[in-house]
Amino acid sequence: MLEKPQFHHLAFYTGRRTGELLGIRWQDTELVKAFAHIRVNITSGVEKVPKTKASIRTIELHPLALEALLSIKRSKYSDSKRVFVDPRTMNEYKYADELRKYKWKPALERAGIQYRYPYQCRHTYASMMLSQGRNPMWVAKQLGHSDRGMIRRVYGGWLPSE
Repeated sequence: MLEKPQFHHLAFYTGRRTGELLGIRWQDTELVKAFAHIRVNITSGVEKVPKTKASIRTIELHPLALEALLSIKRSKYSDSKRVFVDPRTMNEYKYADELRKYKWKPALERAGIQYRYPYQCRHTYASMMLSQGRNPMWVAKQLGHSDRGMIRRVYGGWLPSE
C-alpha cells in the first residue's frame, strides 16, 4: 500500500493532463471497476469541459493509480467533492501552481529528481504503457487523443513495430 498518496502517483499512472488531475472529482471515479471518467478540466481556476471531444473519456485505472485513489478515499481528505485538497486549508486546489508548489516539487526533491513539469508525466505514462506492449490505440484513448497519429509521432521510438 502507498504510504502517503500524492498528486504524483496519479500523474504518473493515469496520463492525465495537469488540469484534468486538478479536476478529479469523486463522482467521476468508479473504484470498484477501476475506471475514471474525465469530464472536467480546471484551467486558471475555472472548471471547464476538456479541450477536445476525445478528451472527454473514460480511462482504465492502473493498479497503482487505483491504490492511490483508494488510499485517499480512506483518508481525512475524502470529504471534498474533488480528490485533491490543500491539506492546510482543506479547500480544493483551483490552480496548478498550488499543486506544483505543495505536492509536485516537494515529491521531486524527496526523490532527488531534477525539476520537471507535471505534464511530463503524460509522456512517462505513454512510454511506460507502450514499453509494456499496450496497444497504441488504447494508449491514445487513455491520453484523450482521437487516433494513434500523435502516439506514432511523439512516441514512435517506443512502438515495437516502428
